[in-house]
Amino acid sequence: MPNLPRMRLMTILSLACSIPLLSVAFASAGETEPLSGRAAASPSGQLALLGTWTGHRERIASTDGYRSGTSTLRVTQQKGLTFKGTMTWSTPDGPITEPLVGAYTPGGNLITGADEEGTYTFSLVNARTLDYCYAEAGDGYRTTCARLKKQSPK
Repeated sequence: MPNLPRMRLMTILSLACSIPLLSVAFASAGETEPLSGRAAASPSGQLALLGTWTGHRERIASTDGYRSGTSTLRVTQQKGLTFKGTMTWSTPDGPITEPLVGAYTPGGNLITGADEEGTYTFSLVNARTLDYCYAEAGDGYRTTCARLKKQSPK
C-alpha cells in the first residue's frame, strides 16, 4: 500500500513548483506585457500618456442599442498626476469629439477621467496599450469600452 501522506506532500510540492512557471508562461503568451511591465511610469510615478491612442470600441445604450466603431484619445496636456485631452469616436452621423480631464495614482494603478456627461475608467496594460470604459447615466444611459494603442508620432 502506498504511503499516502508522502504522496500528498509530493503532489503539493509539485503544484507549488509549477505555479511560478505557469504565471511566467501565461504572462509571456499574450500580446501584452505583464502588469509589472508598466514601463511608461517614471520614478515619480508619472505615466507617459501624452499622444494619440486609437482603437476599436463597442457601446450599448438604453435608447439606441449597440454600436461599434473607432475611438481616439488625444492627451494634449499632462501635469503631475493629471491630464487633459479629447476623446473622439465614430458615429453614423460622423465623428464626435469632447474634452476630458483625468487623474491617476502614482504608478497608474488607478486612472479615471470625466467629461460633462460621464466618467472614464482607464487601465494601462503596457506602455503602448490603454484600455478604457466609459459610463454615462441619465436619459439614454450608455457604456462603452475599448482597447487603444498608442500611435507613433508622424
